[in-house]
Amino acid sequence: MDYDKTNVPDSYDAGREISVASKFKQLEFFVKNIPAEDIASIVDLGCGTGRYTSVLAEAFEATVVGVDPSKKMLHQARSKSTSGKTSFEHASGEAIPLDDGSTDLVYLSMVLHHLTSLRGTAIECARILRDNGRVCIRNTVADEVSSYPYLDIFPSIGSIIQEQLYSRLELINEFKTAGFVLTAHQTVYSEISPNWEKFAEKIALRADSFVSQLEDSEFEAGLSLLRAKAETLGSGERVGLNVDSFIFQKT
Repeated sequence: MDYDKTNVPDSYDAGREISVASKFKQLEFFVKNIPAEDIASIVDLGCGTGRYTSVLAEAFEATVVGVDPSKKMLHQARSKSTSGKTSFEHASGEAIPLDDGSTDLVYLSMVLHHLTSLRGTAIECARILRDNGRVCIRNTVADEVSSYPYLDIFPSIGSIIQEQLYSRLELINEFKTAGFVLTAHQTVYSEISPNWEKFAEKIALRADSFVSQLEDSEFEAGLSLLRAKAETLGSGERVGLNVDSFIFQKT
């Protein structure tokens, strides 16, 4: 998706935002499995509006370069950046504007389905990483499509998601081919919203990249169903889906 041809960047943070505490919790797996002394510099690849950029800097006590192909997304990221440890570059995952062997870790969160080439990105990650550098990926995978909470709301969205996500095996094999070994992996339930009412409010903003691909008629009909479901369930049930985390190390 070319975000610069849409209005999604304007509503992205409101439609996708979670608490800072939740962001740190999502990073715990990576922080616990990577020695802090190994990480001084990070690339937040596909940083979007910079939702994780400053959190990465604090969690790893490192400098972070956010990289994204969308000028609109980067405008949002730069406008809210207050950390002296973060900077931003306009580029794709297949052509990162950094020197060979210049960084310790590349982080990708919910980015894989936006890449032009997974293999090209894996190769580029290998190029910019120092020896034994890591790639940390947090993303949904094709194996877990059934965990998406709106499959019964939008009839065609399941096939859209299935076509655009990679399976665990595909992802592992692409990074293995690029010279990486998988050192840690987990699948966990990740909260999107504290309840269905909040979830419906987020979906209404159409900031979800899969939802944004729906025809207007299906979106409007589904949103009505979702709001009715939210009204029935109230505020007592949280909403989430299964998300995989991978740590790859350059060999």
